[in-house]
Amino acid sequence: MASSGLSKVCIQKSIYEAVDVSSMLSHLGGMGKFVKKGERVLLKINMLSGMDPAKAVTTHPAVVSAVADAVIAQGGIPYIGDSPAGFFNRRSLEKAYERSGMKAIAKEKGIELSYDTGSRKVQIPGAKRLKHAPICNYILNADKVIALPKLKTHAFMTLTLSTKLMYGAIPGINKTKYHSFFPNPNAFADVLLDVFSARKPDLFIMDAIVGMHGNGPQNGKPIEIGLLLASDDAIALDITACRIIGAEPMKIPVLKNAYLRKMWPARIEYPALRPDQVLIEGFELPSTAKILGTSGLARIPSPNEKCIACGKCQEICPRGAAKVIGGKAHIDLAKCIRCYCCHEVCPANAIDLIPPDKK
Repeated sequence: MASSGLSKVCIQKSIYEAVDVSSMLSHLGGMGKFVKKGERVLLKINMLSGMDPAKAVTTHPAVVSAVADAVIAQGGIPYIGDSPAGFFNRRSLEKAYERSGMKAIAKEKGIELSYDTGSRKVQIPGAKRLKHAPICNYILNADKVIALPKLKTHAFMTLTLSTKLMYGAIPGINKTKYHSFFPNPNAFADVLLDVFSARKPDLFIMDAIVGMHGNGPQNGKPIEIGLLLASDDAIALDITACRIIGAEPMKIPVLKNAYLRKMWPARIEYPALRPDQVLIEGFELPSTAKILGTSGLARIPSPNEKCIACGKCQEICPRGAAKVIGGKAHIDLAKCIRCYCCHEVCPANAIDLIPPDKK
């Protein structure tokens, strides 16, 4: 996995009404460099949960549609897939595909939505934390994988981006299990890199037309960025995204660990726009970002009056710290490991992340 030499990252101004994948990929050799006739091509989306695309939680359908068109034009057979948070079954997938707009795109394009919830345990050469792990069949059965990340914040890992997107290779509740086994952000960053290494995508196209800032990945705020980014090097792409939003890459746990594992490119070339030409002002990192990698994750998840007692926090909590009692969520701080999974999946934005002295 060590990266050496030159990596290219293409940056293109874009809007959802006119996504032009072909012109962007021309700087990388075109879609034909990555997809051959007859190949089954997974469009690995970011579909944390079933949310309206306007909320900027998921990869926007317009981007998925444009990439699907480019794959079809090369004679490839695209299909859409992901493993959302929570239980990984047909019912949860059906709901997520419907609400995120993926079902409509699949129907319009006549392409497949993956409902394969099976997985196989695979060995991960060079892994630091996970020597083997269950990897979803929808990924393993693809001839090619095109990852379509969303530029978003993340309370535990600061940013999601391209590399962390591949944690969706782990089926359902198994993702929560690894949060429990590796509660330290540095260790969990290595887990993400191990999973990423299990099946590295062939191409990455990042939806940064409307991103999310603040306390993401589900309850942050949409922010207009107006960009698409593409590369065959996830680390180079994520470094570039950091530069655009004004974040220091070495303060992002996954990127810092990638650097230590010699996965950074020696040099990044920008054949179209450069990051300094498209800088975004006012991008807010999550409230936890200042303390990641220093004194630990001090902020406390605290349910608020918006709670609808849906039980999502109880379902996802790796240590059983979240419970719905008397029609409201409660967090047992003695059990809480500050992984923020509850905050991540809450559909009502009903869990605040507050400093200990405010509790």
